[in-house]
Amino acid sequence: MGHKHHQATAPGIGRGVRVTLLIALSGAILGTGVWLSLPRAPARSGDADFELVVTMGGFSPRQLKARAGRPARLRLVNPDSPYHADGGGVHGFTVPDLGIDVQVPPHSTMEIDLPAAAPGEYPFYCDTCCGGKENPFMQGVLKVEA
Repeated sequence: MGHKHHQATAPGIGRGVRVTLLIALSGAILGTGVWLSLPRAPARSGDADFELVVTMGGFSPRQLKARAGRPARLRLVNPDSPYHADGGGVHGFTVPDLGIDVQVPPHSTMEIDLPAAAPGEYPFYCDTCCGGKENPFMQGVLKVEA
């Protein structure tokens, strides 16, 4: 007299569906983490003469042009995340010949005044992270033209 043994199954979701849900949930959590670390679009105030974006990849553009003898307003944009291991996402904008040395926090935009300058080329760089001023991508030049 053989007894058949029946395995009891819990009512509800099958194993395949649970695995699929676990994978989907893991993907959503990972995707949210990636999304939070992405650069954010900066707010624009409209009164700057030009804009300079600084990221872990360098300055963009790497050359700025200004008129000699006229002050100018520069918008500095740092869309980088504060979760970068190198410098915590902070970038610098240093123009030694003009006495400028500012730090731009992550996910921020700031505007600074550039003084009226004589014609010439004024090198600028970030010395906060990313290899500092020795990194060619973290350098640029302000060309002041008559």
